Amino acid sequence: MKYNCYGRVEVRKFNLKKYLRLKILEMLSTGDKHGYALAKEIFNTIGLKPNTSLLYPLLRILEKEGLISSREETHGSRVKKVYSITDKGLEYLEMNKPGINEIRLFERRMKELKELGIPDLLITLKNIYENLDKLGEKERRFLKDLVYSFRLQLRNLIGEYY
Repeated sequence: MKYNCYGRVEVRKFNLKKYLRLKILEMLSTGDKHGYALAKEIFNTIGLKPNTSLLYPLLRILEKEGLISSREETHGSRVKKVYSITDKGLEYLEMNKPGINEIRLFERRMKELKELGIPDLLITLKNIYENLDKLGEKERRFLKDLVYSFRLQLRNLIGEYY
């Protein structure tokens, strides 16, 4: 564990764009896919739906860099853009193999967090935030005590003492 100058544990920042970049190339190395299929596979892997305002611009960047290529295919009445990895993309993936280990660790941890119910907890916290003005003094005190108790229990569980 690494501690900062305040005695707090430093959490290593994970670069989501770097993750998506390598994950997209890795997925395309097994076969061509359209954007929705990529997003669905990412969701199935880490339990988070990638924001389209992040995913599609990244696909354009990867294409501009020559790491992937795209073509349009007609599926019924719909036209879909299908992405393929290029030789340059395969080389990039090979050069960044150490990053794949980071991807696996991130995916494993995200899956474990999902199994623990952490995403549901985050949704609950968001709902508390959005409804904070509606809570009376009694509910706020209860919430404060609950959060304090929860924090202590978690710290005891993971061995963190302040």
